Amino acid sequence: MLLNLTSVQTSNSERFRVLALSSGLTSLFDVPMLALAWVFALAFAGGPLLLRFLNYRPVTRCAVLRGVSNVVATGGWLTFGTAALNAHERGLISMSTTILAVASLFAAVAGGSFLIGRWCPDE
Repeated sequence: MLLNLTSVQTSNSERFRVLALSSGLTSLFDVPMLALAWVFALAFAGGPLLLRFLNYRPVTRCAVLRGVSNVVATGGWLTFGTAALNAHERGLISMSTTILAVASLFAAVAGGSFLIGRWCPDE
């Protein structure tokens, strides 16, 4: 979370530090880019499951779980990866922090897909 420390002077000439949320955090998420990222995630990560369902082939619970996890992982990756790159472009974080954030997203997605793969083995 981005926080700004500002000084506020009272009538008693005392200084207090006040934490105020920065609007820079919410401005990192561009609404048209978010919509495009989630449409992309639904089309490419959830598309095969939808085609299987529309062709009247049986769909198991594990297939639905994999499809939903793929959509969430792809959408989250695009959302937070783009936010990290936007933060770097605006000078809020360094390039090494951007790389660390995107690598952490990759590790979370890889770990999640590994766990789901173990929980629901191939049929």
